[in-house]
Amino acid sequence: MLLHIKHHHDPTTCPGGDEERRQATFGSLLPALETAGITVVGAWTDPPAHDFFLIVETDSYEDLLEGMRPIIPAGSAIIQPVVDMRARMQVPTTN
Repeated sequence: MLLHIKHHHDPTTCPGGDEERRQATFGSLLPALETAGITVVGAWTDPPAHDFFLIVETDSYEDLLEGMRPIIPAGSAIIQPVVDMRARMQVPTTN
């Protein structure tokens, strides 16, 4: 299953100015997800807005939470299932 994740934190919890905290949180996120067996399809960030966006593939929500453990204390996340729009539009409708 594909999932879209939007993680947001505010300036007071942002680890960006502290190299050690940055490496312990967002610097370790992608490796932690991969270790948890999560396929990271893409990852983007909007630093001034303190937002991170990921598309991941997994069938285990528990594994996803384990992989996200490094950033959970820094803010909150919205996790939504998504489908590939191009692939979906090629499926004939049955109306």
